[in-house]
Amino acid sequence: MKKVSFCIWLTMLPALILGSQGSPACDYNAKDIDNAWIRVPWTNGGYYYHNTLTRDDQDKPPNCVSGNCKWSWDN
Repeated sequence: MKKVSFCIWLTMLPALILGSQGSPACDYNAKDIDNAWIRVPWTNGGYYYHNTLTRDDQDKPPNCVSGNCKWSWDN
């Protein structure tokens, strides 16, 4: 039984080490997140919105988290 628990421990070790470093999304402030939004065209027309920092995708224009956005999605 000790072999099994040792193998499980070895399997989980990378996740425990890498998981303790925190999420990179926590390192961004609201302005960084707002500035990272881009509008991406669909091949069949229309657009979706992608955040290059958080990797979030959404069909509707994003909310302005910082309160100081100068997006012009109408053009």
